Amino acid sequence: MRLLLPTIAAAGMAAATYPSGKPPFVVENVVAFGDSYTDAGRLSAYITNNGSTPPPATDTSTGNFTSTGGYVWGQFATQELGAKFYDYAVSGAFCSNNIFERYLVNINRTFPSVLEDEIPSFVEDVAYVNATTGTNTFYPNRAADNTVYALWIGTNDLGGDAFLTDSQHTGLTMTDFIDCIWRVFDAIHAQGGRHFVLLNQAPLERSPLYAAPQNGGAGDNHYWPDKTRHCNNTETEQKILEYTTNVNTMFDYGAPFQLLVNKTRRWPETSFTVFNVHQLMLDIYNEPEKYLDAPANATGYYHHCDVDNKDCANSQNSLSSFMWYDELHPSERTDEIIGKEFVRVVRGNSSYATYW
Repeated sequence: MRLLLPTIAAAGMAAATYPSGKPPFVVENVVAFGDSYTDAGRLSAYITNNGSTPPPATDTSTGNFTSTGGYVWGQFATQELGAKFYDYAVSGAFCSNNIFERYLVNINRTFPSVLEDEIPSFVEDVAYVNATTGTNTFYPNRAADNTVYALWIGTNDLGGDAFLTDSQHTGLTMTDFIDCIWRVFDAIHAQGGRHFVLLNQAPLERSPLYAAPQNGGAGDNHYWPDKTRHCNNTETEQKILEYTTNVNTMFDYGAPFQLLVNKTRRWPETSFTVFNVHQLMLDIYNEPEKYLDAPANATGYYHHCDVDNKDCANSQNSLSSFMWYDELHPSERTDEIIGKEFVRVVRGNSSYATYW
């Protein structure tokens, strides 16, 4: 990987409106949680810290380890917004390790999860006091109406070593994953968060990793060494499609229910936006020439490694011509498109957003 640098509405039931007709607020901070689709370098910080949680006020938003071969979407979005990016996302993360667990040798522990690791780190940073100044220099201007909290999680939860292979803890179901999503926002709300953006599931069935070979998917690879010997690649492709579709439907119905219909009104005085990144990525996939540089490629990928993840080489074509960086991860160009659309989302004028 190369070295990197880089309001929402609605109190009522109608989508894409704002409380009292007010325009979107000015976004000064974007606080992001999730996995490798968002991580700008936080897993690298865990590795550097021998597997322990990075110390409070550790800024990983300009880290040198991403999954895209360049910037991640949050860096593009905050550059355009002129906002500060706070990266709590950890590559390989699940929503909760109480649903799934996967061990990582590099940190001698399970992958840090959103609920048990990322959220506690955020809470510590909110409470951080600089010993010299006596103030929170990490969050110098965090307020209810200038900060957006974004969550993009599920790629690992729905995929291999998780629901796709029935690897969840005994007795747990997709409902437990959805409940974990709402609990993440519970914790953010308790810390004063009032503007939430939930990015829904990517079309994983179109990724080279999960697409069947006859549909342009990759063969054996370092994520899935025995893919071509798997009993039924078509069944796997359709299963991941079913999971992403079901989860996205539960997001669409669950968010307004929790916010507005449930008698407990789970997050008072809060706006909640579902960002349909799933459809945005499908649009890139279906019309790559409209979004990618020539020769536009939405089925292949830029970075190739052998099944042992040792012998790696990049395509001779530009990274900006690819939708996918490797078998699973979107490319920098795709993240640039997502980041620019996120800006429209928080400014209240995105056709890919539903506002509550």
